[in-house]
Amino acid sequence: MSYIEDQSVNRSRAGFQNFSPRAVENDGLIDGIDRTAVEEAVNVQIDYDCFVYHPDESVVKMAEEIKGLMVDVLCGERSVVSEGRRISEETAKSAYGKITFEHVQYVLQSLVSYPEKISRIDRFLTTSLFNSVYTLTNATFAGFEHDMGMKLL
Repeated sequence: MSYIEDQSVNRSRAGFQNFSPRAVENDGLIDGIDRTAVEEAVNVQIDYDCFVYHPDESVVKMAEEIKGLMVDVLCGERSVVSEGRRISEETAKSAYGKITFEHVQYVLQSLVSYPEKISRIDRFLTTSLFNSVYTLTNATFAGFEHDMGMKLL
């Protein structure tokens, strides 16, 4: 993962911010949503090119699967369940619209370091991505505090 962390990339999210499913024509669309446009927006949003050029092929494949899950959620084809409750489509889409490269990296690192077997990997990933929007900063700080042997609170 350190190779990914060292990459200097353009973090523009303009393509996703302007995406509106209702603004797209109905030709070749699923439920009025252009899946290709959503996928292209997600590529920019998470700086997918940084994952594609990672020297470890397994990281590339995991990032591809995560991107697919994100597109499914943003297109309304997959739901998110957190703490046993289904998250509303609107809330899930809002959170997934905020996911960045750092969130995906955080989820990948969590997945690799998870000590037990995961029975529903799709649910683990969709929930972890959803929760990462609300926990990344605190988790990063907690890890920093632990690594530095600090006790700030």
